[in-house]
Amino acid sequence: LSEDQRRRVGLIREAGEHLLQMIGDMLDLTRIESGSLQVQLDAVPMRALADEALDMLRPLAGTAQVQLRLQLQGADLAARADRTRLRQVLLNLLSNAIKYNRAGGSVELLIAPAPPADGQGWLTIRVQDTGAGISAADMPHLFEPFNRLAQARGTIEGSGIGLSVTRALVTLMQGRIQARSQVGVGSSFEITLPAV
Repeated sequence: LSEDQRRRVGLIREAGEHLLQMIGDMLDLTRIESGSLQVQLDAVPMRALADEALDMLRPLAGTAQVQLRLQLQGADLAARADRTRLRQVLLNLLSNAIKYNRAGGSVELLIAPAPPADGQGWLTIRVQDTGAGISAADMPHLFEPFNRLAQARGTIEGSGIGLSVTRALVTLMQGRIQARSQVGVGSSFEITLPAV
């Protein structure tokens, strides 16, 4: 193929992957809302899952000129979660942190033990970026399905359902998610899940 043909094939592939992601998110959202999505909670070793997610997103980060970092605070950290769904959550948060970042920016994935509560050990998973940030006015609407907030008129592709699916999956895995952001500084999404 010529250079122009290779470029066009690449665009077709990217569009196909984007469409597949949108369809998958829509199906997940429908199953979550109907109560038919089931999760299988097991011990999930976090180092292996984090490495897998970061490896999958290195090409996207390279294209966007964004550095990926992993910080583990402890050995053999494991969450009580559904491995497939937790990977989906990580991929969504990390890919958003890359897409909405800036050239030369960074994304850090932090995994650490959280203080025990009610006799239960917890694990914190935080994705922090150096992107444009989210305005205070938009924060209350962050997890609403189909709401792309200020990006609705932007050039970055998306359907606006990834974060609502992410929150629902975290809730199904008996966890919590919260977000903090500062315009011009970046955003942080923090998940708390039961630890093993």
